[in-house]
Amino acid sequence: MESLVIPYTAERRPDTGVSNGTLGIWLFLASEAMLFGALFSAYALLRTSAAEWPVGRDVLGTDTVFVTTFALFLASSCVWSARTRTKGEHFRMLLSSSTALLFLVAKGFEYSDKLSHGLLPSSSTFLALYFTLTGFHAAHVIGGLIANAWVTRGMSRVSESLTTGRLKALSLYWAFVDLVWVGILVAFYAL
Repeated sequence: MESLVIPYTAERRPDTGVSNGTLGIWLFLASEAMLFGALFSAYALLRTSAAEWPVGRDVLGTDTVFVTTFALFLASSCVWSARTRTKGEHFRMLLSSSTALLFLVAKGFEYSDKLSHGLLPSSSTFLALYFTLTGFHAAHVIGGLIANAWVTRGMSRVSESLTTGRLKALSLYWAFVDLVWVGILVAFYAL
């Protein structure tokens, strides 16, 4: 039986000038930008039309913000550094996944604290938006963890050029997750 060869998995397509993986990740990120764009637009619309709006850091506190931000940015930087394909990329991917898990655990404690103090999504528009945006973001961190595991598992099973392409796509995904987190920080903690 002949093995199936999928063209343009690592090499550039003549019609687009990029590989299938690169084109795919950019199309995926465009759809995710529309999703989060809609959520941030809803935030802006509801905030500007509200008679009163709370100061986010007064309602939410800032106890876990620095830990979560550091963990998330470290998770991304580990994936970016794994792109160099020098020794230690498995360790970098493990560190990325570990710090992404730290982010999720810290958010879990934060959610638990808010809920135990009666700060529910049904309490106010502010909290509904907070839980919606941070919940969707956390789901994307979970997606990043799954992608980390897939790429790491494939490192010893596929060609180096294919692994490099996967790492490049994954690093773009994590950069997007970081960018959304910065938007959340500004919307809920800085304004």
